[in-house]
Amino acid sequence: MLDYLRIGAVVYFALFVSCLEAKTPEQIFQEASRSVVVIHAADQEGNPVNQGGGVVTGKESVATNCHVVTEGARISVHYGKRVFEATLKHSDLERDLCQLEVPRLDAPRATLWTGRLRVGQRVYAIGAPEGLELTLSEGLISSLREFDDEQYIQTSAAISQGSSGGGLFDSEGRLIGITSFFLPDGQNLNFALPSKWIEELGSRAGNAAGAAGEKDRVARKWAGRIADLKAKRDWTAVLSVAQQWVRSQPMHATAWQELGDAYRSMNRPRRAVSPYMQALRINPDLFESWLNLGFSYLALNQYDRAIESFVEALRLKPNDATALYNTGVAYYFQNRQDKVKEVHAALGKLDQKTAQEFAKKYITR
Repeated sequence: MLDYLRIGAVVYFALFVSCLEAKTPEQIFQEASRSVVVIHAADQEGNPVNQGGGVVTGKESVATNCHVVTEGARISVHYGKRVFEATLKHSDLERDLCQLEVPRLDAPRATLWTGRLRVGQRVYAIGAPEGLELTLSEGLISSLREFDDEQYIQTSAAISQGSSGGGLFDSEGRLIGITSFFLPDGQNLNFALPSKWIEELGSRAGNAAGAAGEKDRVARKWAGRIADLKAKRDWTAVLSVAQQWVRSQPMHATAWQELGDAYRSMNRPRRAVSPYMQALRINPDLFESWLNLGFSYLALNQYDRAIESFVEALRLKPNDATALYNTGVAYYFQNRQDKVKEVHAALGKLDQKTAQEFAKKYITR
């Protein structure tokens, strides 16, 4: 009986200590937010290019996502009411992880946790979504995703536009990841880079001078892998690699276009729309994205939007028969025979065979 009492006392004491160690969300924010900064990237003239977060991980050193800073010529770090000029010291574009050197930044460094993580454990994201001041969101580790022998943290803690580069902290306030990416067409599909990558950054990364060339090298690597998989018609693998590419280079328009193409190839036009729109937000002069966005809207019977997309494609390539033909198809399903006839006449000037084919299907006798 005495042994049972002793065992019970030990268990109770362990639970008591555990409760004492657990911190409230308020405590976690007050402590961890002291190591989180806001980053602004601007062009040579000082015009804003991008904004995100960063985490102090060493003396005058800040970790963030590369896509927050690499598009800017000038980088500033905002900590409280103070502003510091920063330079890019290390960049690992393949992992989308960069390190800034911030002279005179006197802020406490975050405590890194590189040990085992568990699906279901509670986590807290601290960043600056939509340009707001530091914001706290709470959630769980939803999954630990394996991609190319690398492990990403999937979390239900909200990550919004502008949250990139912020910190993901555990219930003890330790930094377990850098908030990086979210899929806008899904629920709770938010991702963070594990904090152990911060420790590996110096050995893996290039310097600032080689950042532009490294960015192109990484993009070519992803594009080559997708091309190989397309040749095999392995669309599931194409989709997986395209998702990884947009995680690695979220500001690369072609990556988003490839993701849209992957969804279209799998007959999922509704899922394709968002990646195409993201590609066009980054680069509005991508003909293939406008064309394939139009095809996606056609498949969804959203004819007004299909026409708008095909018209944008024709803006870039006025004599493209495919874009013109499908503009006429969208007009046909709107029962706008006057417009259908205009398209037929325009096709006749470009390609008589295509015009005849179009007339057989869509000109009402």
